[in-house]
Amino acid sequence: MCAKNYHIRLTFLFLATSIVSNHAMILPPTQRLHQTHIKSELSHIIQSPHIGYIANATTEIFIIGTSHFSCNSASEVKSLISTVKPDGVVLELDPERCLRLTKQSFGIDATGKVTASTSTDAQGELLYGADFVAAINACQELDIPLFLGDEYTQETRGRLMRRIWELDAYSPQALFRSLFPKGAHTKKGSAPLQSRIDVVQTFVRDPRKLTPLVVTTSPPFMMASAFSLFNEQQTAIAYDGSATISPLFDASLSNSIELGFAIIASFLLSCLLFNNVIVERDLILAASTVRASNVLRSLKENRSIRKRWTFKTTAQDQKKTTSQSSSLSQEDKMSINNSEKRLVLKDPPLFTLKTPIQKGMIRRLNLFEPRWLKMMDQLKLNSSPSQRLQLGCVRCTNKFYSATAIDGVEGRYADIIFETTGNMADVIEVKEGKRPVSGDRRLSVILQGGDSFVLDKESVSLCDDGYTVASTVEPISLEDQDSTLYAASHEAFDEVVRIVVVVGLLHGNGVVSLLSDTS
Repeated sequence: MCAKNYHIRLTFLFLATSIVSNHAMILPPTQRLHQTHIKSELSHIIQSPHIGYIANATTEIFIIGTSHFSCNSASEVKSLISTVKPDGVVLELDPERCLRLTKQSFGIDATGKVTASTSTDAQGELLYGADFVAAINACQELDIPLFLGDEYTQETRGRLMRRIWELDAYSPQALFRSLFPKGAHTKKGSAPLQSRIDVVQTFVRDPRKLTPLVVTTSPPFMMASAFSLFNEQQTAIAYDGSATISPLFDASLSNSIELGFAIIASFLLSCLLFNNVIVERDLILAASTVRASNVLRSLKENRSIRKRWTFKTTAQDQKKTTSQSSSLSQEDKMSINNSEKRLVLKDPPLFTLKTPIQKGMIRRLNLFEPRWLKMMDQLKLNSSPSQRLQLGCVRCTNKFYSATAIDGVEGRYADIIFETTGNMADVIEVKEGKRPVSGDRRLSVILQGGDSFVLDKESVSLCDDGYTVASTVEPISLEDQDSTLYAASHEAFDEVVRIVVVVGLLHGNGVVSLLSDTS
């Protein structure tokens, strides 16, 4: 009797906590869009239960819900990208996880050497993260820009710890809203097309996608086990031969109260995790998708330049440079046309910044990556002692790096998008130093912003050391720069930006809803 009641309580509690913590399990089947509103060659994709869809007059977004554990998600992601051929792909990854996954996929060890030891399944895919690796590989093959859409794990953990004592963090409103989501709708007037992910049918087609949900239910399950085991001794006493009816009744009442407490505690824990790990990150993923759409639009309008290349990451593998500036004379490096008063610098290196540097602004940089060290060394080598060093600084609107193998050692695949306008920067000071832990070389560089310039896409080239150079930079006044940007941003734009978003199944419908609200 004791063991029987224990298992009944444990099973009931596990099922209850699983339902509230995995909202997608009980979502109603999704009504799919009518094929008349979608291009015929892509209409069959929208019918797939693991794919959501949102579209308006200028943007078309496919959201594919995946399982990060071994299943069919990797092949589904590759198939979607190959069929849709989007303008860009957004991944539920941050820079650290991206590098870690791609290093693992190439079998790169801690020393930077390529080995054959990788954790794969029977199909040769990674046991975890194969969906993201498949997306990265497909985009590299098809020359599609990649965007990292998630926050760092430390940020998620930090937010969770900060909000653990806040009452609103345990609010069940978001969880209840997810249990009763708004139905999919078709185009009505200016309303966007929308199709939600059918999670139930996704699990039916590929039961292995349930693995992450089993993992997420472990904390409530362990809590239930702890409460049940804690009271096992009292239950045994109640059924002892010497016990009377009164102790038996008291023990049952006590166990019922504790069972109810365990359910409430597990429910509140599920709300806390759902609000901070799912809902908050849905907002981040949706915002990243909107940002990616704006960046891709700037590419189509020629307001941005995209470059991609591979380079080695270790200093000993970067001895050779192909930068043409090393062979130029001092006269060729700077020429002035007095009649037009246009300054043309040949092959200045381009440094990408997250925020632009304005004229007169001071910016301090700590450079330790081998490619930036090589860039500064080459810049100094190509300049006379009396000449002030100059860099071209441009604002980087998207930066994607993944690990790759080059000649048996670790390298990087870089996919960078930056604006066509920027500012020259004078190198005011360069200090040699070493990094605190590794002792590797480090440069402390102080820059001062100079005149504005505009780049032509054809003038930007790459060197083997891992940075970009510009054959010419043409100065532009601040007024001309503002008017150029204004004209480009208000130019009629009829071409649709098409994006694929790769996220976990628990994020899929949340991202669809948020993007629908912003469309």
